[in-house]
Amino acid sequence: MRAIFFVCCIALQISVIAPAAEVDAGPATFANKRAILDGDIGLWTSKEELDLRLQRIKDAGFNVYMPAVWYGRGTTWPSRFAPWDFTLTQKVTQTFDPLRYAIMKAHQLGLEVHPWFTLVFRWNQTFMPEYGLEGVTEGPHAAFNVHNPLFRDFMTKVVLEVVTNYDVDGINLDFGRAMGLCQSSACQQEYRVLYHSDLTVDSLTFKLSPKRVPALIEYQENAVTALIQSISDSVRKSKPAILISADGHPDMTHYEQGQNSLDWVNRGLVDVILMMDYHPTINTTAADAVRSKMTNPNALTLLISNMAHGADLPANQKPFGRSGQWLSDTIVNLSARWPEAGIAVYFYKYLSNEQIAWLKTGPFRTELTRATHIDPPVLRVK
Repeated sequence: MRAIFFVCCIALQISVIAPAAEVDAGPATFANKRAILDGDIGLWTSKEELDLRLQRIKDAGFNVYMPAVWYGRGTTWPSRFAPWDFTLTQKVTQTFDPLRYAIMKAHQLGLEVHPWFTLVFRWNQTFMPEYGLEGVTEGPHAAFNVHNPLFRDFMTKVVLEVVTNYDVDGINLDFGRAMGLCQSSACQQEYRVLYHSDLTVDSLTFKLSPKRVPALIEYQENAVTALIQSISDSVRKSKPAILISADGHPDMTHYEQGQNSLDWVNRGLVDVILMMDYHPTINTTAADAVRSKMTNPNALTLLISNMAHGADLPANQKPFGRSGQWLSDTIVNLSARWPEAGIAVYFYKYLSNEQIAWLKTGPFRTELTRATHIDPPVLRVK
């Protein structure tokens, strides 16, 4: 049984509490982190625009910057393994290293940098066809084939290249899911060997009732987990202190996706799950249900959206930024409910001046931020 107590900075006359207390930092979580994701690669890779973005992020009170560095269409750094993101101009790719500059500027402002990778997401069907998952699309976008061991090796090298060569504070793994079912001849053969069954036949049954084909559920989960484990093992070996977060729906019932993020975090493959809930009313009951299944419940962090979109919008209305009061109140409520879980916001494009004003005078105000940083360490007496 562990007794937890705080060491105060003020000298107090106290009796001896316990011999040889051992300081234990505990598992890595998102505690005290206030992150914002930035998906506009064409903008943050500009020095002038990045300077403006980072200052606004700092002014709002965020302390973690998560720029999209791989969006399924190339890199935002000079890579040995993949071409540049094809939306970038030669002015960017031939004059400087956008990622190195972003990390340097962010660190100067006291911001952590956790590069954001969309792993299985493929921008279109023409990009890197050798790794493509044929017949699977989401809107205009496509998918990589997570069942292909060559793709898993490639994606691991891409992530590890950033971790090894750049002074990053963490990494964020998105699209850690299959995106669809594989029907390639290689998958057909592999499935037959593993499960002594026909993948095409099982896929037809699966589409009607997934739980009737547990082998196919397992097949999807094993492939996605193999990718996460490959990345995790390589990153831990290179820089053990790097915090690994994964975006996901740990209560997902779309079994074709193969996303078992609860297993990843409970096994230590990732440190934190960023549970995506982009609705105006956060489903705290669902989050508590997930936390109850976790070895360390504080490894679940809510990833909320500062924009209204999708089903939350009237017909034919474009996404728009939510009010600053909504964003502030939501963060206050979530922080009160789970004070050790941190918060993440999707995404910078909709960070308005009004939202910044509410954040820096509300949940992210300076005195609260400062108090967080000077709290005495927690001692865990074993």
